Amino acid sequence: MNKNIRNVLYVIIIIICIVAIFVGVYTQFFKKESGNNVSYKIPVENEEENIITQAEIKDTFRNLFENQYLESGYDESNINKINKDKPIVYSEIDGFERKEDGKYDIKATIPIINIEGETVDKYNKTTKNVFVKKLNDVMSNATVYTICDVSYTAYVNNDILSLAIMASIKEGDSAQRLIVQTYNYNLLTDKDVTISEILEERGLDDKIITNKIKSIIKKAADDAKEMQSTGYNVYERNLNSDMYDVTAVNNFIQGPNGELYIIYAYGNEAFTSEMDIIEI
Repeated sequence: MNKNIRNVLYVIIIIICIVAIFVGVYTQFFKKESGNNVSYKIPVENEEENIITQAEIKDTFRNLFENQYLESGYDESNINKINKDKPIVYSEIDGFERKEDGKYDIKATIPIINIEGETVDKYNKTTKNVFVKKLNDVMSNATVYTICDVSYTAYVNNDILSLAIMASIKEGDSAQRLIVQTYNYNLLTDKDVTISEILEERGLDDKIITNKIKSIIKKAADDAKEMQSTGYNVYERNLNSDMYDVTAVNNFIQGPNGELYIIYAYGNEAFTSEMDIIEI
């Protein structure tokens, strides 16, 4: 082979190698996934994790509730909307404030999912029955001074819309109550999304996630008992409850970066603001 041709081939091979290395480094360190096509971390059993306290996780979760739908550029053109001029989630009740001395102090922003169909219709009816009804009851029938605050957060990850609504309610001398309602909706199939489908999509093992849930709940229960021994009134968790098996989870959302939040808002059933959040 001619020496000059051989040298040219060497140069081409070297250039190809350099380009391949550059692409690999770029993909590994610089490429960012869009909010609608998220890569997930796969937990493994007995994995060593950075220690993040429940207080930090709860603060992060609460800070999500900024009364916004972060659409992240999602293409809504093929979605059958109720109101064509609005995004798929918007504030139906926006910045509602009412205050009457000695009776109530209300601040509320309540969303509506702007999509036609039976599944979403069921979601929106639940929102009205739980949150709008509560506001009306407080304003019409409050017998003790009541403070009520309602807010929401919503995201799309991999064609799944997640919406969470949180209400903080303090009625007279009763304990503060924290209620969280979530919806997870597949925008492609027009169906409700279960936790099992989310775990399957992420390649997560039910047993590993259940063990993680029970470990976190046990730590929370132990901490509560320690506080109780010093005279505090605390919410007592039933560690034997089936609710801590991941297959029984129905209150969860995917966050802005694809984080999976499993939510145990005990105020949904009792007068307590106690809440456990498992972040995957």
